[in-house]
Amino acid sequence: MLRETRRKRRFMAELTVGVVLGLGACYAIGSEFSARVARQEVFLGNLSAMESEMATRVAEVQAMKDKVTVLNRQVSALEAVEKESILASRWVSFLDGTVPSNVSMTRLFVSKDVLIINGFTDAVSSLAQWVDQMEAGNSLFESVDLVSVTEPKQTVKGVVDNRHLFEIRAILRGAEHAPG
Repeated sequence: MLRETRRKRRFMAELTVGVVLGLGACYAIGSEFSARVARQEVFLGNLSAMESEMATRVAEVQAMKDKVTVLNRQVSALEAVEKESILASRWVSFLDGTVPSNVSMTRLFVSKDVLIINGFTDAVSSLAQWVDQMEAGNSLFESVDLVSVTEPKQTVKGVVDNRHLFEIRAILRGAEHAPG
């Protein structure tokens, strides 16, 4: 019986030591996993913060790109306006320098790349020469057409008004032909 008691005590002691060692091992493993989980949470928190910061930077860069795109469009528009202004100045200078003294312009406007000139003259031959001069050898117009010329009309008192009304349409060369 003594032997049996010793064996029971020894068994209990071994069991107690085993349980204590098992609990210690479980606690150590649990602590290690808790530490790993804590490190992972810190890492994920840092990663999330970095992701937020990167998203903010991406949004800022996209906003800058959008602004650059808008500014580039504005610069292009200003360059086009500048070239059109130069061309308009050249058109008016050309017309002013070549219009015969017996031809008067009453209206001058541009519609869809066509310069339309209305006016009157008492000498149709001078008008025809001017149209030929406009069409020949310049870089401003692709083509020039004398669209209409009216016959002189009689006034109320029966006197003939010697003026011929006319319309000229000149197809303009685009802004790509402007200097600078």
